[in-house]
Amino acid sequence: MIQCKDFAPRITERGPFGGASEYESFSEVVSAANQWIESSRMQVINVETVVLPDRVEGTSGGDYGLTTSNGFYPVMISQGLTINCFQCVRVWYRG
Repeated sequence: MIQCKDFAPRITERGPFGGASEYESFSEVVSAANQWIESSRMQVINVETVVLPDRVEGTSGGDYGLTTSNGFYPVMISQGLTINCFQCVRVWYRG
């Protein structure tokens, strides 16, 4: 069965009112993906960089979110609403 796992920037520092103020760099996200690949024993099929909206399932557990560094992409949708997106690593594997 083919599956995928996403790695997004984690919050490194909390700002006022409990919100995030700083996030991991993209190189730290890549490092986390590499560590998971080395420790998992899964057959990796492909690794890619994807831009995903904030609040992606599995990445909004309080430790993850959009990045304010090189991976931040504000995306406009209808009625002037902005969705913040972030750069992450997606690993496709056979499990």
